[in-house]
Amino acid sequence: MTVEKILDALRNVQEPDLGKDLVTLNMVQDIAIDGNNVSFTLVLTTPACPMKDKIRGDVEAAVHAKAKACGTTLETI
Repeated sequence: MTVEKILDALRNVQEPDLGKDLVTLNMVQDIAIDGNNVSFTLVLTTPACPMKDKIRGDVEAAVHAKAKACGTTLETI
């Protein structure tokens, strides 16, 4: 697993309101990999984002499926 694989996976996750992927929108920061576990920060358009749970679920699914991560720690700000 590499940072590039994580970014490739997250390029498939769209921000619902803006219609662009999270990587293009620079919403992914501080990616760290420890074995098969990955952690990163997801910067939302607003802390009260009504789609936060959906985005979080989509992010976790993409990282597990595409990058083969076993564990994901995701901080949202």
